[in-house]
Amino acid sequence: MRASIDELAPWMPWATPDYSALDAAAWVSGDLGDVPPMVVALDGAVIGTCSINSVDERNRSANLGYWLRSDCTGHGYAVEATILVARYGLTDGGFQRLRIGISTQNHPSRRVAERAGATFEGTLRCSQLLVDGFHDSLLYSFVAGDLDLPSLC
Repeated sequence: MRASIDELAPWMPWATPDYSALDAAAWVSGDLGDVPPMVVALDGAVIGTCSINSVDERNRSANLGYWLRSDCTGHGYAVEATILVARYGLTDGGFQRLRIGISTQNHPSRRVAERAGATFEGTLRCSQLLVDGFHDSLLYSFVAGDLDLPSLC
């Protein structure tokens, strides 16, 4: 995370210079209440994560988030990880719906969602509080049919 803090900080409020190894360990272990994240690795090195969080148990839905180390972007790793985690979430994870919320200004993240096959649902006004204030966000989602999986809808 620290290798990419300049690129992550505008979109990920947790990406601060004081983010510690203890913070990372608590998040990876699932101690913060989220589904433990999937680590994106290349040649044995961690290059990012893809995670399911903000779980709504009643509606079996959650947020799907991702980030990748800046020097590893542009190779399709984030797209591949997003598809794999979406497939997991909609099958073994037991979710009916996974949503991706992206600032309208975060063009790389938007490209990942679109290339992974997420469906664009609309723009949510003033819905994301980031370091420089509130942003409108683009809402994308996956449901089983998007990935050719059996669907309840």
